[in-house]
Amino acid sequence: MKSFFAVVILIAIAFLIWPYTIVYRLDQALQQNDQQALTELIDVEAVREQIKRKLNKNVKSSIGDVSNGFIDWLQNGIQRLGGDAVEQMVDIRWVVTQLRVHNRNPEQGGFLDRMTYAFFDGPDRLLLRIGDWDSKPVHAHLSLQGTHWRITAVYN
Repeated sequence: MKSFFAVVILIAIAFLIWPYTIVYRLDQALQQNDQQALTELIDVEAVREQIKRKLNKNVKSSIGDVSNGFIDWLQNGIQRLGGDAVEQMVDIRWVVTQLRVHNRNPEQGGFLDRMTYAFFDGPDRLLLRIGDWDSKPVHAHLSLQGTHWRITAVYN
């Protein structure tokens, strides 16, 4: 019986550590500009879907409160590009730029040294905050999709 509980505890610990290893892997992919790894770790379609859900007041979104700058960026895009604005504006480069926005040089590097929060927001979702509250932090959700953890929402 003790060995059964030991195995259960080890599995639970491994599950709790698992997404943090993905955060580290994402940071490494950003530092090395590893496009293949970034494509595997970022679900751009899910990010777009969450932004669209946030725009629709009748649909629940996992995105929390957003900054005025984020709202202005969306409104300007919709005015310029129309209904397909989110598809045209949100791509892997945009997600990478958001994750790097608090770097001294936003064109390169990771985000671990700027991350101020990383904790579970549910059993299958980790919420990341990059940057301090007073510096308009970027929030990202890392979600478990099947057997893979991926970025599924980004906002500030």
